[in-house]
Amino acid sequence: MSLKSSLTPIVAGWVWISACEFGINSYWLQSEWEDYFGALGVDYPGEPMQLLVWAGWALLYALCLRMLLVRFGGLFAGLISWFMVFGLMFVALGNINLMTQDFLTLIVPATLAEAVSAALVMNVFVALNRSRARARAKAKEQAKAAKKAGTPVAA
Repeated sequence: MSLKSSLTPIVAGWVWISACEFGINSYWLQSEWEDYFGALGVDYPGEPMQLLVWAGWALLYALCLRMLLVRFGGLFAGLISWFMVFGLMFVALGNINLMTQDFLTLIVPATLAEAVSAALVMNVFVALNRSRARARAKAKEQAKAAKKAGTPVAA
């Protein structure tokens, strides 16, 4: 497996997760997040340095999701990753009443869709890379067989 075929699903997942997080947090639920952080007495984090932290988080999430995809299929890897990354956080924040039930009913389905769709996007790139590798191996075998038989290789 080449570095390019290893990195392609991770980069695709990273871009997908970053786009989903940006869409959820900066457009769809921005006012809810601002109210939530305002109630805690802090400003909503939107500075460029904070965005770099979120980009790093998304990269780590994509790496972990890629590791899960090695063992599980796309749907199961997405569900497991959601439970590990978001589910436990929501349980903890809900238990200590830091998130309201109304806010959780908005954010839980959004993050679940994000996790499963990211796993499926990454799984598509993994499948494409496997398909290319099989095609290259088959072409090599055919070239080797043709050389052994002394016949010209068809392009």
